[in-house]
Amino acid sequence: MNIKKLIAAGIMAMAAAVAFAEPVVTDVVAKQRYPWNGLVDITCKVTGIDGTAPWKFSVAAVMPDSGEARKVSQFWVVKNGVNSTDKKVQANGTYKLLWDAKADLGQVAYNNMVMRVTVIDHDMIQLWEGGPYWADTNIGAENPEDYGYYFWWGDNTVGYTRSGGTLVSSAGQQMSSSPFSSSLCPTYDKNNSALQSAGYIDSTSNLVPAHDAAHVHWGGNWRMPTYAEFSALINNCTTTWTTQNGVYGRLVTGKGAYADRSIFLPAAGYGYVSILDYAGWYGYYWSSTPDSVNSDRAWSLSFNSSGFSRDSHYRCYGQSVRPVRGFAE
Repeated sequence: MNIKKLIAAGIMAMAAAVAFAEPVVTDVVAKQRYPWNGLVDITCKVTGIDGTAPWKFSVAAVMPDSGEARKVSQFWVVKNGVNSTDKKVQANGTYKLLWDAKADLGQVAYNNMVMRVTVIDHDMIQLWEGGPYWADTNIGAENPEDYGYYFWWGDNTVGYTRSGGTLVSSAGQQMSSSPFSSSLCPTYDKNNSALQSAGYIDSTSNLVPAHDAAHVHWGGNWRMPTYAEFSALINNCTTTWTTQNGVYGRLVTGKGAYADRSIFLPAAGYGYVSILDYAGWYGYYWSSTPDSVNSDRAWSLSFNSSGFSRDSHYRCYGQSVRPVRGFAE
């Protein structure tokens, strides 16, 4: 691989519907090692860190032949001369990164390559042109294969997970009784008119930010997918039932120019009454869209080893949430 010239590029993502200050990356300089050994040193300056989000670096190599921004994974933050696997950005300042271009791109020659460095709160993947960016983890999950929290539909603050035989809330409270019942779910048995009057949904018939679990937990422009976006996910992607680090779920992959992009949705099961059931067998993911025909249900993405489709479920069920963000520019 012979890179004659590496052009630095910093980029700031602009906030859309919600005012949200994001970090800015400037003064990006990338230099290949000489003699060439496949390694590239990158320096950059980060400003705008406010300490309220789990910021981390994201690096992409813009292909000079196609203009495609290819996300790279084999890079490290150099801290005190040591290559750290921790890619977090916790303070403003100047940073040094080390990219193993040979490991990421192989033995391919590129001239005039552009390196793009950003600071993000969560990894996100666009799976088709014009579609939203999908998070790579569920709310409450550290890794793509982790189940994360279970929410009833319209729950604006609290998610629940299993700890041994006990349900624990996202606030750390051990539950003496199950939250997954119709009597505790305030959106249960409300038609769209009642939901809008009570301030749960807006004029588009989707949850408002204050009652959207993705937005409340992650902030910024993160939100729950709509019914239409789950429909587009089904139509624009292929899916495979597989395992990731021993966890069963669906690998969802884009088509055509997006065939190298995918997300993993673990089969986390669902919560009902006092149980979390069918983990490893079924996956249920809430949309932000209520079922306008059945006032006790809302739309979900549902899947198992043999299917991948939309379905309508009782709003008091505890289901996973996979956030989305924005649209293609």
